[in-house]
Amino acid sequence: RGSMRGMYFASHFHNWYQTAPEEEIARYMEDLALWGVNAIKICFPFLNFKDWDDPEADKAVEMTRRYARLAHDLGLQFGIGAGNTFFSGVPDHLRATRLPDPTHRRGNHGNPVCPSIPEGHEFIMEQMEELFDRLDGAGLDFLVFWPYDEGGCGCDQCSPWGSNGFLKLSQDLTRLARKHYPELKTVLSTWVFDTPPAGEWEGLSQTLAEGNDWLDYILADSHEEFPRYPLDVGVPGDLPLINFPEISMWGNWPWGGVGANPLPSRFQHLWDSVKQKVSGGFPYSEGIYEDLNKAVVVQYYWDADRTAKETLSEYIAYEFSPDVTEDVLTLIDLLESTASHSYRKEPVTPSEIERAYELAESVNNRLPDWAKKGWRWEIVQQRAILDREKYIGDGLETPEAEAALLRLMEIYHSQMETEDPYHHRVRPPLKRAVSLNGNK
Repeated sequence: RGSMRGMYFASHFHNWYQTAPEEEIARYMEDLALWGVNAIKICFPFLNFKDWDDPEADKAVEMTRRYARLAHDLGLQFGIGAGNTFFSGVPDHLRATRLPDPTHRRGNHGNPVCPSIPEGHEFIMEQMEELFDRLDGAGLDFLVFWPYDEGGCGCDQCSPWGSNGFLKLSQDLTRLARKHYPELKTVLSTWVFDTPPAGEWEGLSQTLAEGNDWLDYILADSHEEFPRYPLDVGVPGDLPLINFPEISMWGNWPWGGVGANPLPSRFQHLWDSVKQKVSGGFPYSEGIYEDLNKAVVVQYYWDADRTAKETLSEYIAYEFSPDVTEDVLTLIDLLESTASHSYRKEPVTPSEIERAYELAESVNNRLPDWAKKGWRWEIVQQRAILDREKYIGDGLETPEAEAALLRLMEIYHSQMETEDPYHHRVRPPLKRAVSLNGNK
């Protein structure tokens, strides 16, 4: 049903997508394809290096080419993101003006460049030209233009960013990219448009009404409820609408730090509000810990009327055992309940946490060895253990908690000692793990 059944691998911060061996990545991409994924997008991690002479730049190019090859070997489309954010070595006089961000959603981070400064625009075009040259032969099928978090500029010439500077830059980048890839599809993200209101949705609609032949899809979503504009007014340019479910971070810090984060009720609610309008999307993934969420959301794209429970029942029977389906469904509901209470800063329910732990132990005792040793079950089991230690036990420094955290680090290929200033965001919070820049 959905023409773009994608998955966005946020390949940065030395998370699983950056550090896992190729054979694990290839197998995982094949598994996702079997669930219905037909497109893979990754993040080219400009944030991780100073300039093109930095050795990390070569690693990033190699990683991008590897993902392109693996995707195409499976018959999947492959693409990357583009915008105005680049290396840490961006010259100061080219840097963007900080965004007004009273809701703390746009994210004034990264290294954005102002495209309204002529030299800044030239810098952006030169860096993207260099990237396309370094990816020569890899085969980009689509490009996703991203406005905020990271990205944006708050100067008078660029504002409002989403319907002005960002839109002009996206058109320029389309022309540049299609010199290299004439059949390239383009996706314009509207992530956190009008947060706060600035006329971005309306301005985008007015511009695309004058011509949209350079664009193939509009992507929309938010941290919480889906934006109302495309649902109530219509999709700008009358283009296909795809979404961007946030399957990684909600109720979860560090991201994946305590294991699996199943949120089927949340995603069922969100999907029910958009399924008549949305025809695909790119769930936002920071690792493999949200594998249950991936299956649920991608199956929505395949069959809009399929429920989360139906998908989870199939997942559990296949990955674990048909004999434990009902117990694992109950366990998932309990884990989601605890995460939801925690996110909303409400008291958790100790009896639910204890019940989840007991169910995980019971299921583990009944699983076949192959399922018991599989990482998909392990991350669910470790989550039940860590919730118990964190909320009703003695915290995450007990022997039981440390053993669970260490096992998660092994599964995620996390770094026990890191120089990456962002790795702590995706690393389980094991006390003896070290960030050399001081971040925990």
